[in-house]
Amino acid sequence: MNTKRFFTSAIAAAVILLMASIASAVPGANFVYNETNIGGSWQYDYTFYNTSTEGESLYEVFFYFTQDVTVTGTSIPAGWDGLPWTGTNTTSYLNAYSTDFPNDIAAGGSLGGFKFTTDIQVGNISYDANLSGDNVISGTTAVAPEPVSSFLFIAGGITLIFRRYVKPSQMPKGLST
Repeated sequence: MNTKRFFTSAIAAAVILLMASIASAVPGANFVYNETNIGGSWQYDYTFYNTSTEGESLYEVFFYFTQDVTVTGTSIPAGWDGLPWTGTNTTSYLNAYSTDFPNDIAAGGSLGGFKFTTDIQVGNISYDANLSGDNVISGTTAVAPEPVSSFLFIAGGITLIFRRYVKPSQMPKGLST
């Protein structure tokens, strides 16, 4: 029975690996932020990720708020500009764009330092990202996971796997049930 299970698993793994190798190029982008309450205002610190698989460069992003928001752009990376990123403005969107091709975010790359504050908590917001080759990607931003949460998730998974596959007689004292 164990031999049959082994061969079934091996065939399944081979099929998955072969199917993954025929995946086509996919343009993509991801926008992750940290949100901080700064006493009556909310600060957002974004990192842009170009998750494209085939050479598309990320050169422009539009963020769309669900209502008019008072926004103050606090920083934008060198080689990028935005509307309305300077001063304090009441608006329903933010736009950030590369000022020249060498400043675009290459496929597989990322760029942080896109910071702004708002008068209300906006959380996840929708976006349109423009990539070279006339590709437009739409989606919703995501909050960056906290390192402690990720560590606890991984530690819990390892504990469950350990308890599942190690017999109680093999466990160190104090761990067996």
